[in-house]
Amino acid sequence: MVMNIVSSHWTLLELVQFFWPKILFSVLCGGIVGLERELKSKPAGIKTNILICVGAALYTSVSILLSSSYAQNGYYGDPARIAAQIVSGIGFLGGGAIIQSRGSVQGLTTAATIWVVAAIGICVGIGHPDIAILSSVTVVLVLVAIGYFEDRVLGRSIPFQCEILADDLSGSLRAMIQQALSRNDLVLEDFDVRRSGNEHAMFIKYNGNRNNNKKFLIELWGTPGVKEVRHV
Repeated sequence: MVMNIVSSHWTLLELVQFFWPKILFSVLCGGIVGLERELKSKPAGIKTNILICVGAALYTSVSILLSSSYAQNGYYGDPARIAAQIVSGIGFLGGGAIIQSRGSVQGLTTAATIWVVAAIGICVGIGHPDIAILSSVTVVLVLVAIGYFEDRVLGRSIPFQCEILADDLSGSLRAMIQQALSRNDLVLEDFDVRRSGNEHAMFIKYNGNRNNNKKFLIELWGTPGVKEVRHV
């Protein structure tokens, strides 16, 4: 809906007509991307992506209103100034999603997704929901297609790490874990063991595909002596 942008003269109905469609499209676009993240049990799921998209759209819409409030008096603002702060500010959320642990970095895809969802919100805020929906669908297709490509084509190249808490006084459990890796077609890269009393904390780094990794973790839970398995 095209309206004369002089926000100081708007009625409540006009404000609702301006903001409500943007909020709805932001919820839809953020939900599309967030659903894919939620199904993969990622830290930034449906709620996070919806809120990011809605927030970016609202900031952008408000920046347009602020820059045009005094346009009739000859004072023109720059609506891009607030949008520029969204781009840099969203980096703090992305940085919080990135985890560095034992020589590997995780969460880069989640951080990149948050960054793109903010851009989608900006598209909604400037009045281009068509571009926003197309971008949301494209992001989901990329995430799903690349994930399938990694599993089916790249095969054994995906790195995984897990931490195992267990009783292993005799050392036989380590041999059983190595055999489980071999049975599930996983390639061991590093095996670090730390002892604390009667318990051992084992940190394992290995390569493989996601389906084999799931089978391996399930098999670990059924191994005698294993008390806890953490996928890190």
